[in-house]
Amino acid sequence: MLILGFVLALASIIALILFLLYRIKSLKGGPSRDEEARTATEGYALQARSTEGMVKRERILSDSPFEGDEYDDLISRLELLFESDKLYLQPEVRITAVADMLHSSKTNLSKAIKMKTGKNFCQLVHYYRVREAMRLYAANQKLSISQLYKAVGFNSKTTFNTAFGRNTGCTPAEWCKNYKRSSETANTDYGRKKKAKE
Repeated sequence: MLILGFVLALASIIALILFLLYRIKSLKGGPSRDEEARTATEGYALQARSTEGMVKRERILSDSPFEGDEYDDLISRLELLFESDKLYLQPEVRITAVADMLHSSKTNLSKAIKMKTGKNFCQLVHYYRVREAMRLYAANQKLSISQLYKAVGFNSKTTFNTAFGRNTGCTPAEWCKNYKRSSETANTDYGRKKKAKE
């Protein structure tokens, strides 16, 4: 029994010595695991171009902090994806799916959006949806509010009204009424100017 206790104590001391030697070696000059990982994944490896002209990039799986330029790049790619594919029109769009499409992590995408726009992902999607609703109404003033909110990806009229108010300062009905009035005034003024020239 005494020998077993002695062997266990000796094994513990050897394990401690090996651990301390490893830590001393890593502190003396060898790069840390974090530095090795950062070096290995620094930047992105270009893989291929998609048909939309967007570069597909290798995903960095770590949530290590990005530099400012990397956030700019990520936001530029997000804007391109939103403008070309109009993902924000999908009622069930999720940040994880968009991050995967951009070959990024949810955390880095969220941080980039917050840093560059001051909004969270949901607020950014709502901004794009409201902008699209305004564009649709400008193209066809016969659309109802319920047709508009469904067409741009909102699941409820209440959420649409709230998002519209946060992004424009007025309700959709007020904005549509003001837009219709201003476009009628512009058309009337244009008609008067045209008649005056004749």
